[in-house]
Amino acid sequence: MMDRSSMASQFVSDNRHWKTYVLEAHPVESPEALLRDAFGDHSVGITDDDHLFTLSIRDASYFVDTLDERFWSFHTSDSVSLAERPLTAATSRRHDLDRVWLPSAHLRAIERHGRTKWVNSDFKAQKFRPAELVHDLTFHASGGTSQDLLDAIAELPDYTYALSLDRVGLVAFDELLGTVDEAVTRKASFLASGESFALHQLVVAGTIERYRELVEAAEALAIGFDRFSDRGHEESDDSSGGTMTGTPIELLFSRPLADFDGFLSQIFSSRAPFRLWASIGDYGDNYAEIEAVDLHVGSRIRLEISPEMIRIHLRRNGCGNSVARLISNLQHHVDGNISAVEDGIQSRLILSAA
Repeated sequence: MMDRSSMASQFVSDNRHWKTYVLEAHPVESPEALLRDAFGDHSVGITDDDHLFTLSIRDASYFVDTLDERFWSFHTSDSVSLAERPLTAATSRRHDLDRVWLPSAHLRAIERHGRTKWVNSDFKAQKFRPAELVHDLTFHASGGTSQDLLDAIAELPDYTYALSLDRVGLVAFDELLGTVDEAVTRKASFLASGESFALHQLVVAGTIERYRELVEAAEALAIGFDRFSDRGHEESDDSSGGTMTGTPIELLFSRPLADFDGFLSQIFSSRAPFRLWASIGDYGDNYAEIEAVDLHVGSRIRLEISPEMIRIHLRRNGCGNSVARLISNLQHHVDGNISAVEDGIQSRLILSAA
């Protein structure tokens, strides 16, 4: 039977690069039940570890680590083309699985685990920014000072909005564990090779822990209503009243949207990557209130939008991953320098490599 020790040995002995894809999961019964429902009973195998499963789908095979109840790691040594397809299909059709969407600063912070080898920025905003502005900026820089180049661009006020980190490469090292080469994308896919599977897992775990803090910070602000009767007051009927809790999450664009109508039609089209749907009724030239459906979890989410900002009303029991997905994709397609008014969110959008 397979266990973690044999999986780690296979990582070190395998001549191919290993890939780790981290998905956000919402199991209702158990991780095993979700995996069987999503990928088929015949595809899932058990191991000596209660939190580790094998998964075989056509020509792709994975070890699925569900020790983290919310963020699952799918490990494989198959090619990217084979490994990506089943996971993309599952996250596209299901409400209980989604990708992890790392904001730019979270990719930058991965340098804490070692030394940067290269960076890749990819900003594509042809649908959202006018032709007279830079609306497509893609570059690749290699070398130990690659992050310095990012800092230099970030100091140019006219172009900061067009900077969106998409992938980073680094050498992670530890005095006891050795070294591992890592390439990490903004969708939390890790390409790794080296001396220690444990070190690779540390890089993954550190990245996901920072991301978890953002997701949970968003959920802590979710809007809810607490009845006084639920707090031990004597009154127990609906007339006892209550208090609202939570607050909207307000995101500010670093430069206003030029095509407000076009932005609304694109972001609520139900298509990837935003996965939001809404029937947009009457709205003003510079303001809209929209009740949308988040197709990730199938829940409603209310938004207020103007050319200068987006205000997100996440309902209680809503998914903070929806907020992170929106932020990451706004950075990639609309404004790489978007910021949050609320300190608990903003502090998790300005992480540094230090």
